[in-house]
Order: sequence, then structure tokens, then C-alpha cells
Amino acid sequence: MTTEPLNPSVSPLYQERFAENTSGIIAAITACIVAAGGTVVSYPSNTAGIIQALLDLRTAIAGAGPVVINDAQVLLPMTAGEALNLGDAVYLANNGRVYKAGRTTTRAAANVLGLARASAAGAAAVVVVARGKIEGLTGLTPGAEYFLGTNGSYSSTAPVGGGIYLTMIGQALSSSTLDVQPQTPMLLS
Repeated sequence: MTTEPLNPSVSPLYQERFAENTSGIIAAITACIVAAGGTVVSYPSNTAGIIQALLDLRTAIAGAGPVVINDAQVLLPMTAGEALNLGDAVYLANNGRVYKAGRTTTRAAANVLGLARASAAGAAAVVVVARGKIEGLTGLTPGAEYFLGTNGSYSSTAPVGGGIYLTMIGQALSSSTLDVQPQTPMLLS
């Protein structure tokens, strides 16, 4: 049995210190993945392992199959809810399909899952780059950060004004490559 490290953030002055149970959390998540019909892989016993297991659970629940990690990319096989183009920013809707994200609609629609890796018709399979490099884009400014626009678009100009969401999507590595790292949307007032 592996000994888990003690949680240093819990002060012994207020309560007992308990060992962190990262491996126990991962075991519980993998049991849920199996119950949902998903594929379980080996997860490291750390925060990254928990995150990867949760992504696999989310995919298994959506019925989309396993999450794939390639060359520091997190690729999610999904189903498009509408026609998508290469590079469209997408969000995951309650029906398990992905749609073009937008900063002026709802928080859910501003919560970017990633970018479409290729064009897809509505109700067709699409791979979403949730983290890592996406290539084949055009007109990016190397080094610039990109923010969610409307209808799946993004811009190097951060939005301003009330009632819209600010969502950072990633940073351009070249004029055709974006490092996808979506952030939590913030409502601007």
C-alpha cells in the first residue's frame, strides 16, 4: 500500500492532519469511468492524474470514447451539434454535443472546451483540441494571447463592456499555430 503525503495546508492547531488520498480519488473516478462504459488508462497519483481521469469520465459519460493525449495535446472525440470549421472555439452543451462558443450568450457558451481540429458537419464526429497545439490556422500574431469572440471566433483584442464574457483561449506560437489553454470565463460589468 502506498503512503500518501500529509496535507501541509491543514494546520495541526485546528484539527488533525490527514493523509491526502489521491490514489483513492483516482480509483473512485476510474470505477465511474468503467461503469459509464469508458476506457481506463494508467493515471499518475497526483493532481494531473485526477484531472486526466475526470476528463476521461466526462468523455465516457458523454459516450464519445476515450480521451487521447498526443504530443502534449489533449484530444477529445466529440459530436458536432452544428457545422464547424477548423479552429472554431467550441463549448460542450447539455446534450453532449459541441457548438460554436461565444462571449455574448451564456456562461455555458463562453466556457470554451477547445478548438475544432478539423471541419465537421452537424451531427458528425469532430476532434476537439482541449489543450496543446493546433496547427493550420491563419493570421495569428506570434506571442499574442487570444480571447473568445462570437460564433466560435477569437481575437488578440480582449473584449470590453458589460454583460459579455472574457475567456482567454490560448497564445499564438506562430502565424498558424495556437497553444490552446482555455481559461474560465469572467463576466465583465
